[in-house]
Amino acid sequence: MSTPKSNHFVSRSYLARFSDREGFLHVFDRYSRSFRRQRPKEVMAINHYYRQEWAPSGGDPNIMEKGLGEWLERDVKKSIDRLIHEPATLTEQEMATLLTYLELQRIRVPRQFDMAKTLMQETLMRDMPSEAAALIRAGRASLTIEDSARFEYIRTLVGKLSPWFGVMKWEICQAEEGASFVTTDSPLSLYNPATPPPAEPGLALAGTIVLFPLDSHHMLFLRHSEYLTRSDMSPLAVLPEPSVKDGWISIASGRVWNTDKVNTFNWQMLQLCDRFVVAESREVLEACISYDNRWLYSA
Repeated sequence: MSTPKSNHFVSRSYLARFSDREGFLHVFDRYSRSFRRQRPKEVMAINHYYRQEWAPSGGDPNIMEKGLGEWLERDVKKSIDRLIHEPATLTEQEMATLLTYLELQRIRVPRQFDMAKTLMQETLMRDMPSEAAALIRAGRASLTIEDSARFEYIRTLVGKLSPWFGVMKWEICQAEEGASFVTTDSPLSLYNPATPPPAEPGLALAGTIVLFPLDSHHMLFLRHSEYLTRSDMSPLAVLPEPSVKDGWISIASGRVWNTDKVNTFNWQMLQLCDRFVVAESREVLEACISYDNRWLYSA
């Protein structure tokens, strides 16, 4: 398999689910406050993002990009289609593919690595001798986090999020006719009413909700069953680590969201992204940007 120079941190096949009838994405750039229209292959990609230059002799520095393309991003297209249209018929393998995809899509985006990098720097500054920390703060020395740290971060988190996803309550909501969901460069986002954006909460907090738009007309969100069944529970209550066991995930579907609720969700995704928001039309983006500060979900 040949390896493209440009590596997508949000897959092309997923982005294509939000394109217009001509196959283009409408993109809003938060940095420049500008709009443009591009093909999915041109969006959310960084040159050699997955290339590991430090691979040992004989090793393939592009093994991660090839692995994602050869297996995960190929198989997940069918799994997402079945999740949208026939969730009750998902096989064990398709569900395992979805769990892996959701986990990797959360941790492989630049926004998550930037937050991890900041945490690494703060930890190193706290633990190093005070004299060294003072030199760095004074600009007389520097602290550099190498690019290889991104892969260490990914390896550390692989397998840590999917058990949580597996014990949460899944629901697929549909946008009413005329309404449309957006997605972003951080498509799997976390929200908790006690920690408003741009902060993102931990997955172990009882009130945390997982948000993941599946295409322009369907959205998946996951919630903790403990928080749903206990009205007295704080959204900041820390839940115990889920035990890994075999079982089926129950998936609810059929609820239709009106335009107002869809726009609220879109606004929330905008607050939780890094730079880019995409949709099937500029009008959807403009409605998202101009929407006021309200939460997307009420019981």
